[in-house]
Amino acid sequence: MLKPNTQLSVCTLLISLFGTRSTADVVVYSGPLTETRSQFVADSNGLALLEDFESFNGNDQVGDMPNNDARFAEEFTDGSVAPLPYALSFAGAPSGSRWMANFGPGRPAGSGWVIRPDEPSDLIYAFGQVNAQGDWVRIEGFNANDELIVSVDAQPIIAGCFAGFIVREGVSKVVVTPLGNGDFLNGMDDVMVSVHEINLCDVDINCDGSLNFFDISAFLAAYNAMDPQADFTGDGSFNFFDISAYLAQYGDGCP
Repeated sequence: MLKPNTQLSVCTLLISLFGTRSTADVVVYSGPLTETRSQFVADSNGLALLEDFESFNGNDQVGDMPNNDARFAEEFTDGSVAPLPYALSFAGAPSGSRWMANFGPGRPAGSGWVIRPDEPSDLIYAFGQVNAQGDWVRIEGFNANDELIVSVDAQPIIAGCFAGFIVREGVSKVVVTPLGNGDFLNGMDDVMVSVHEINLCDVDINCDGSLNFFDISAFLAAYNAMDPQADFTGDGSFNFFDISAYLAQYGDGCP
């Protein structure tokens, strides 16, 4: 149970009309492998299943990822038809000895990956990947209308950088695009996907895993802007009842 670590009265809440606007609909992750992935796993409630590619042989083309509910689609990032990517065997991979290449027969250097749910009717609610070479990549999630919902950059920190996202509404496809390392020959190691909804905590508005004044400040900014995120009663109006409902949930904490 995530409990608030700041005790604030209704009066304090009402007069503290400042802060940065945030959203609890999207949480993004990018950083060193171990700690960043551990946070992602905790936040996704263990629902994001891991494909480590260790069951594939080197140079196998990979479509379905048998250990999670997603697949590599036979398409380039512009939607045109593409050959499936293939697995490489390399003892220096960040996890195990297999990783996915973005280049290969019919896939020029700089190609991105497109990942979709196994079932077209499903959505991806959590996605994470290990950057096999420490290159700079961009991970984007799109809805069924091909509208961008979430974007996160995995900066070239070290080989083994973990990056991903959790979204409340889900996405129809994920696109991972290399942004550069000189040769644009890039690799993807472990991929984690959930097609099950993740319970994002509504009152942890800045999505930092803690309940404190920054969440209250973000709520007030949303309330002042009449953002639907601050309509805690769900009645389409913005008044004291929303503030009261937020305070009640804030006091209960997050599961």
